[in-house]
Amino acid sequence: MVVVDKPGFYDYVSGERVVINASDVKIGVLEVRGGGGEVALPREMTAYKVKPTVGCVVVIGERVAVEAARVHCVNGLLIFNSTDVYIGRLEMWGDPSLPVYRRGLGFYVFGSRNVTVNAAVGGYFHDCIYAEYSSALRIGNFSLASCRYGVHIMFSDGVSVANGVVRDSYVGVAVMYTSNATVKGVEAVDNREWSEGYGFLIAEVRGGAVEDCRAVGNIHGFYVLTWGGTAVAVSNCAIEGNYVGVTIRGKGSSGVAFYNNSLLGNVVQVVYMAIGEDFPQARFVGNMWQGHGTSAPYVYVSAFSDLFTATEGALGWLAAFPARAVIDGVAGRPLAFDPSPAPARGGSPWQLALLFALPIVAYAARRRA
Repeated sequence: MVVVDKPGFYDYVSGERVVINASDVKIGVLEVRGGGGEVALPREMTAYKVKPTVGCVVVIGERVAVEAARVHCVNGLLIFNSTDVYIGRLEMWGDPSLPVYRRGLGFYVFGSRNVTVNAAVGGYFHDCIYAEYSSALRIGNFSLASCRYGVHIMFSDGVSVANGVVRDSYVGVAVMYTSNATVKGVEAVDNREWSEGYGFLIAEVRGGAVEDCRAVGNIHGFYVLTWGGTAVAVSNCAIEGNYVGVTIRGKGSSGVAFYNNSLLGNVVQVVYMAIGEDFPQARFVGNMWQGHGTSAPYVYVSAFSDLFTATEGALGWLAAFPARAVIDGVAGRPLAFDPSPAPARGGSPWQLALLFALPIVAYAARRRA
């Protein structure tokens, strides 16, 4: 194990395990390969059900910067109770031979403030990037794959996730029980492991915005869970080719809004899985539905959710299964809403009128001939 316990500039640091236990440290290149056993963190350190490990790289300090990091290890990096940390050009790979429940976390931030990870590439962790009880967190320019969660944020404040791709995982980006979070320019593609999968999972987020994102080829493009405390706006996103484009589950979704998005090629555009509410409170305004504007998109209120979530709370998770379509096909209540849909593509009204008139003119000309 290599320990960095003095301030200063280190051009190159390598080892099977590296601990940075000092402030005012700058490292040019950090390389860690192969070390780190599965050591559970104390229970009071984490709200995570799967106990993470302490990390092959551990940072405990202030004003720590790593210009480039290459980590090939089952446990990844841990930023613990630290302030002003920058990790750039991060390459991190776990062990693909391990089942997901035995994998560690790729980049784990706990109880820290003003942490930036930029240009991260990696996969084969339980969570590629996970943060909890932290603030002023910036994650940008990433490409992640084959994790349970690509980016997973919980119990934090002031979070920015921007310009990245998560694919072939269970969840692309999950932001839960967090305030003031922005997700922008992120693609969640083909996240459908274990016969489920979520592009973007939003749960009880206050002051959230998802902008200019793509949810393509997932089971759920967007899955929003609310019990009355969610305030999030999703705008200018492409929600395409998913099993369900948008799923809203819970109660009190008046703080949820979808503006100016494109929903195209989803098996079901929107499912509203409510508890004791017959009509969606979420707002859908100015969206494109199957390539055109309409005030009456096809939307389900899920009877499956009413059955399992409202009456059998312990089985509520079953309401997320695609099999619910069997019940919804019979008992679902289709709704329609979008009070201000986007204008239809295909030209102005006079152009459309001319298009329909042309066959009539041609037919009349043939009759005269």
